[in-house]
Amino acid sequence: MKVIVAGAGEVGFNISEKLSRERIDVVLIDHSPERLKAVADSLDVKTVLSPVSRPKVLLEAGLRESSLFVAVTGSDTDNVLACRYAQLLAPEVRRLARVRDSETYEGLNEQEMREGLGLTFIIDPTALVVDNIMDFMAIPGAGDVIDVSGGRLKLVGLRLPKHHPIVGVPLMHSLPREEGNKLLIAAIYRHHELLIPNGSTVLKPHDLLYLAATPESLPEVSRFFSFDWQPPKTIFIMGGGEVGLHLARRLEGGDCSAILIEQNEERCAFLSRELRKTVVIKGDATDQALLEDEGVGECDIFIAVGTDDEKNMISCLLARRLGARNTITRVNRFSYVPLVSAIGLEALVSARVAAVSAILKYVRKGVVVSVATLQNEEAEIIELEVPAASRIPGRKLMECKLPPHTIIAALLRAGEVIIPKGSTVIEAGDILAVVARSESVSLLEKALGAK
Repeated sequence: MKVIVAGAGEVGFNISEKLSRERIDVVLIDHSPERLKAVADSLDVKTVLSPVSRPKVLLEAGLRESSLFVAVTGSDTDNVLACRYAQLLAPEVRRLARVRDSETYEGLNEQEMREGLGLTFIIDPTALVVDNIMDFMAIPGAGDVIDVSGGRLKLVGLRLPKHHPIVGVPLMHSLPREEGNKLLIAAIYRHHELLIPNGSTVLKPHDLLYLAATPESLPEVSRFFSFDWQPPKTIFIMGGGEVGLHLARRLEGGDCSAILIEQNEERCAFLSRELRKTVVIKGDATDQALLEDEGVGECDIFIAVGTDDEKNMISCLLARRLGARNTITRVNRFSYVPLVSAIGLEALVSARVAAVSAILKYVRKGVVVSVATLQNEEAEIIELEVPAASRIPGRKLMECKLPPHTIIAALLRAGEVIIPKGSTVIEAGDILAVVARSESVSLLEKALGAK
């Protein structure tokens, strides 16, 4: 398989890194010699120094021999134009463009844009981040929330309290799967290291546990962790950019009250015109006196979605210190992702991480239905359809020989989500939700019949 990536920024670099690790042939195009040197020093990929929207360059990069063309430069216009050229030159190649500014296609719906501009897929990071924030708000206190199977399954990341009864107990004894227990721990992050657990895994205080749960079983997860999940009523938003605006619009459709803090006076005036119910306040959300005066300490959730990572983290730390029940922090740099949890801020969202996760599912082929990444991208949650011709149908889960560092978190059968036990029999056509370390993904595809 061959993939051409246009744009060697953080998203392009991370996509190329993940694909090259899986021995996929990657060609990375960028106009910056400095960026390409950094790529060449770190990754085993071919690089091309050129603006991305030149037909001759796309052909020389091997477009007609590729399966996918991914345009993720910092320019929406360049991304769309490069995909349009790719359609004209090689219409059979799938084309994906990242479009960050909604005004780029204002007045068009997504289908019109895709059909008119030659885009097979559109990645809108703003929409992805807002969706992620809404998931966090539905489960306050979660360190991560990943939707699988269109929301029919959730992978919920929660920190294990120090004195929880299952601390120090092997999973086979604390959460025995054969005794009707519906909770399944699919992954563990411990000191920034990923563990795919088995029955002998012993849990430790402050482990970040990823539990597979259906929406209906979330109350059981709540009872397990002694959390009182209530819909948030009072929400503060720090940052009135595209994410802040779209988030406020989403919240106006509910019964909560939202206050948006934005520092730029002109932007505040624009936001006041655009929003109906949201209270817009001009000010700096890192100003403790302002936060105190506005009552941040009484709010259910404080959400920092500005473009400055440091200010987002500082404002969330201040909000927590003042008494905010929960915080959600937006980070842009990949290198900051582990830092957020290290300073005590569990819930984080990232447009770049969301874009990488969304792009990956279009790279996969065959039995793979969708892909999402966990935390620092050491692991993926993958949906795979079980082919009738594979060796797995008719076998019990305990008899299936899956690659190391993988676990079946759930299976979808006839529209029903099943949290499996060792005795669960796999059937052809089942869609398996599998958590796997990144290096095991290609082995997993082969085990289930991917070509």
